[in-house]
Amino acid sequence: MTQRYDLEKTPEGSWDVIDVFTGMPVVEVGVPLIDMPIEEADDLLELLNYRDWRQRRSS
Repeated sequence: MTQRYDLEKTPEGSWDVIDVFTGMPVVEVGVPLIDMPIEEADDLLELLNYRDWRQRRSS
């Protein structure tokens, strides 16, 4: 199964969490997940992909 979210490195060297289906940065509770250090972005990526996997599995 395709993972819905991925990371994209910005020209400045920070990281954005991207929805691979739309190509746009993810927005959670009104906060865009952009310009983060790799550790933070990677942790959020894992959580988002796990949540999406669980939602699709239960459908």
